[in-house]
Amino acid sequence: MEHMMMRIVAVLAGLALLVPVAGAEPSSQVAFDVPTLKLLRAGDPARGEALASEKKCAKCHGEAGVSDDAEDTNIAGLRASYFYKQLKDYQGGQRDNRSMKKQVRDIDDQQMADLAAWYAALEPAPKGTGAANAAPAVLELVYRGDPTRLLKSCSSCHGRRGEGGQFDSPPLTGQYPEYFITTMTEFKEGDRANDIYGRMRTTAEALTEEEIEALAAYYSAALPPE
Repeated sequence: MEHMMMRIVAVLAGLALLVPVAGAEPSSQVAFDVPTLKLLRAGDPARGEALASEKKCAKCHGEAGVSDDAEDTNIAGLRASYFYKQLKDYQGGQRDNRSMKKQVRDIDDQQMADLAAWYAALEPAPKGTGAANAAPAVLELVYRGDPTRLLKSCSSCHGRRGEGGQFDSPPLTGQYPEYFITTMTEFKEGDRANDIYGRMRTTAEALTEEEIEALAAYYSAALPPE
């Protein structure tokens, strides 16, 4: 009898552990499946330009997608798939920003694809002109990561030159260091949670504040030749 009671308690404990998992919200509603890829290919830059003007996107992100404020992201030249995902996440609440949610609450998927096509076609923000921080510790994080902390290298997702990867890995070059630090801090503290599989949250949590600042300086400067 006692053995049976212990088994029942163990089963109930296991079910209790499943409750928060079953109720967990997905980090994004976007799946880069065939229908989504077809939608992105059908994005019309001309319609996107008109919608950007209507929505007054330039107020925060500049006329050509390059912001005048270091706290706002530069969106010119972003991969359409990444741009589209962020808009969907704002609309669905997976990414929290009151202003952006208001901007996208009444637009449909096709309009988002149009906006993504427009900004993807624009010239990205110029790379930094200052000397890059080529300290060995920084280059180690960029190209090798740190297996002892389960840290993947930055380049494994964002490209060897910080140019960005496929689908949801944005470029790191061409952004203000202030925005880089703000974004990484949001991931580190759990204030931003729309990264699929929690990849950026895991990375940011493992990095020190000093390392985040060093990486921000690295990617905002002119990168050294390989």
